[in-house]
Amino acid sequence: MEKYDLVVIGSGPAGEKAALQAAYFGKSVCVIDKGPAGGAWVNSGTIPSKTLRESALFLARGRRGGVLSDPTAQPTVRGFMGLKRHLVARWRGKIESSFRSHGVARLRGAARFVSPHRLAVGDGVEVEGKNILIATGSQPRNVLELPVDGQWLHDSETILNLDDIPQSMLVLGGGVIACEYASIFQSLGVQVTLLNGRERLLGFVDAEITDFLEAAMVDAGMVVRHQVRAEGIERVHQGEVEVYLDDGTVAAAETVFVALGRVPVVEDLGLDVAGVKLTDWNTIEVNEHMQTSVPHIYAAGDVTGFPSLASAGMEQGRSAAAHMFGHDRGSVDTLIPGGIFTIPELSTIGMDEKAAREAGFDPVCGTAHYSENVRAPMLGDERGIVKLVADRASGRLLGATIVGNQATELIHFALAVIKYGGTAEDLTRFVFNLPSLSALYRQAAYTLLHEING
Repeated sequence: MEKYDLVVIGSGPAGEKAALQAAYFGKSVCVIDKGPAGGAWVNSGTIPSKTLRESALFLARGRRGGVLSDPTAQPTVRGFMGLKRHLVARWRGKIESSFRSHGVARLRGAARFVSPHRLAVGDGVEVEGKNILIATGSQPRNVLELPVDGQWLHDSETILNLDDIPQSMLVLGGGVIACEYASIFQSLGVQVTLLNGRERLLGFVDAEITDFLEAAMVDAGMVVRHQVRAEGIERVHQGEVEVYLDDGTVAAAETVFVALGRVPVVEDLGLDVAGVKLTDWNTIEVNEHMQTSVPHIYAAGDVTGFPSLASAGMEQGRSAAAHMFGHDRGSVDTLIPGGIFTIPELSTIGMDEKAAREAGFDPVCGTAHYSENVRAPMLGDERGIVKLVADRASGRLLGATIVGNQATELIHFALAVIKYGGTAEDLTRFVFNLPSLSALYRQAAYTLLHEING
């Protein structure tokens, strides 16, 4: 039986970075994964879906710009997914190459605890770890009434295997994955109906911003309905699926995409054998150093719950590896940007107005619309808004939310200003490139100062 300083279960963002960080410290490391390297981040989640989004945008811009010889032509799925396949294969290879160059051992199989330090992998194979990191990620939540079959009903793990681009699609859900895929397929010319069981989309985001995003999606031709839930389905003739809703109505489309949340992958790990505790949400309970209830067992990434971001998972993995080997990296920074790759995209950092008030601040807001900035029409899309939140007394920037072109890139500027205690007045004094979307920060800061000074 092989023994290692660290055994990592899962090779997604958290597992990969933990393994490489430990190898950097000169430790012996083994990574176990039942699937290809990269986890959902590379194979079925972030990289595939965001690549699909960029391909959809490229096609849509080509149609709008009149550069396609036949703008009505529908691409084949194989051709449309070409870049996605290339990048998935490239990043799998990149991770495997990095493991090899750092001396990280690899095992393929499903790991299960047989004691607090030992894991069984497949038939008769066991490994022992002085430390163990659980980074098994999450998977789509199964809904009994909506059985995903990969043909008529899809989830985020099967939707990328479509044989043909459908004419119509029902999207069930109002969270990140539902909104992302709904806007991607709408951009491809699919008639999308988004059925959200809650009062509004993306309930954790500033309401003014989500209203703006929804209006943009509706302007693109999408149908959005709120406070309706699917109760069952029936495959009907003429190539459609009927979904029965709790308000007594029926919705129909060629394809149904189910995006009703994700759950941590913790079954069959034998966590009870190891003594690892779970939270009420069935996520693995960890402290600020990503330690579980068993000191030598750590967990990182989606399996620990919020914020369930690849970027956060990577830092959690590094932090866990540093702590287990006595290096002072500190806990994971709580100031983490959130990126939602809808069309248009959305990104947030820090506190919105509600959170700022709950934290004891007297918040003031300022906004700037993309249509007020000349770079936006140059880029072909004027839909967008920057919203800043600051403390009235000090003017210190507390948060920012952006929806529009390049929002997930622009948000990092606000991250830096917040991190280092910058103010709205500072933003009015910065000299920005012109023309640039970044100059929207100055416009928003001026409106914010106007609110403060009257």
